[in-house]
Amino acid sequence: MTTGIRTQIALLFYTTFNVVVFTAAVYATSLFPPLTSNADFWIAAIMATSLVFSAPVAWCLGACLPHEWHDKLLAKRSPLSHAPSREF
Repeated sequence: MTTGIRTQIALLFYTTFNVVVFTAAVYATSLFPPLTSNADFWIAAIMATSLVFSAPVAWCLGACLPHEWHDKLLAKRSPLSHAPSREF
């Protein structure tokens, strides 16, 4: 697997995981009364921890996908990108 493909897979997992963690942190601090008074601190602390620890997990998770998916996940250049936009 090339580094480009692995980076794309890792970014996909990284962003998705952090959206879920942020939503869970907001719900947890909103619904759990002892955390509500310091919700700004707890949301920031949970997100900082998530941002640091989910990066290596996402990087390693990309290698666990089946090899048949690797070529399909690489972003390819559009066939229209070589066409001239306008001619005067």
